[in-house]
Amino acid sequence: MKNQTRLFALATLFFFVPLLAQQKQKVNEADVFQDETSEYTKSLKKIIVGLEATINERLKDLERKHDILVVLMPKYEKRQTIVTEDIPFQVEDGYESNLLKYITFQFNGGKVSDITLASESKRIYYEVMFENKKIVFKPADLKSSEVTHEVFEATEVTRLNEMSLENQIKALRLLEASLRSSIYRIDILLALYKDKKDRKNLYHIEF
Repeated sequence: MKNQTRLFALATLFFFVPLLAQQKQKVNEADVFQDETSEYTKSLKKIIVGLEATINERLKDLERKHDILVVLMPKYEKRQTIVTEDIPFQVEDGYESNLLKYITFQFNGGKVSDITLASESKRIYYEVMFENKKIVFKPADLKSSEVTHEVFEATEVTRLNEMSLENQIKALRLLEASLRSSIYRIDILLALYKDKKDRKNLYHIEF
């Protein structure tokens, strides 16, 4: 009887240990600081769901604008980069630096396959002193988006779902604001193209 009890206990142990190991693997560094049962955590997750829905709507708007743009400018069919900030000279921490911020869209069949938000800062007289930040968003799975921070001889890569919920919200809000800005800039590009075409046509018919 004792032997049967021991065998049952061992069998139970072998059954539960892999399950515990699997559960342990699912927990990442960010989860340690989150109380999943708190109302605050639930409210943050609700905000994230709302932001993801808004981002998906913005993407649909951008894709519609992009379809029109490609008819006029086929070079943007697969890829489009929009410079959001370009400061060729600024003083940062007492050093002269260049700053460039941009957003790049990759398209596949008219749909956005990935979005890159990037910031590149470099000292003018000390080229080894630079700082690059990049977030590559995957619309199909925003939480798996990759964040890269690069400085001289050091690169750190993190995934969005490894960050705190508060920082996930900040990243998604940055993406949503960038999408709004990009749609506006595409509208301006379309308006400028139409104005240029109208002026050219007007010149042709003015005898």
